[in-house]
Amino acid sequence: MALVAAACATSTGLHDDLVAIGEFCRERGVWLHVDAAHGASALLSERHAGLLTGIEHADSVVWDAHKMLRTSSLCAAVLVRHAGDLDEAFHQDASYLFYDTEREGVDAIARAVECTKGALGVKLFMNLAWRGERGLGDYVASAYDRTRGFADQIAARPGFEVPYEPESNILCFRYGPDDERQVAIRERLIAEGDFHLSSAVMSGERYLRIVVTAPATDEAAIERMLDAIERAGASLG
Repeated sequence: MALVAAACATSTGLHDDLVAIGEFCRERGVWLHVDAAHGASALLSERHAGLLTGIEHADSVVWDAHKMLRTSSLCAAVLVRHAGDLDEAFHQDASYLFYDTEREGVDAIARAVECTKGALGVKLFMNLAWRGERGLGDYVASAYDRTRGFADQIAARPGFEVPYEPESNILCFRYGPDDERQVAIRERLIAEGDFHLSSAVMSGERYLRIVVTAPATDEAAIERMLDAIERAGASLG
């Protein structure tokens, strides 16, 4: 049995309490897996690393460098506390691949689902060599900080609702109370081609959703998006 904690949740960008969950799992001998595909990169930001406090209690973690470290997809990794756990998870037996003789160097085939796999780590290595850990951490911090500012900007606009204070670069909001209208507005904006929004359901209600990644996304861009949402809402009657 395993318990999966979100850091952060894909739909909302909010983080689970990893400390409390970690204690719960340790006391009961439950495997703790942390889905930090999106949020683990915040560890590179001194001001935001605290969001991942408790991740050290995880037995396994998934992390995607392509989500927040400006690395082309796919660049994902599964990290485990004990290396032997990977050996136990991957049991493959193919006579044309595995031999009894020892081979020099690192052979990763026993830890991969695919036999043919790109050297994903090279992408991350080149990115680190170019920007450095601090440069990547500053990028994460900028996206997170701007998203918090955008939440205030959207909440201050009449007719808009922001249901929570963002903890990452993912933000959900609504224009009016009608769920179907949120979907219709999103479709209208995508058809126009200037803004691409997604949407998510929280507590049974549909919200619009943005993920702030481009450094060029600023308050002026958000203002134009809100104007477009209002126009779309008015056109829907």
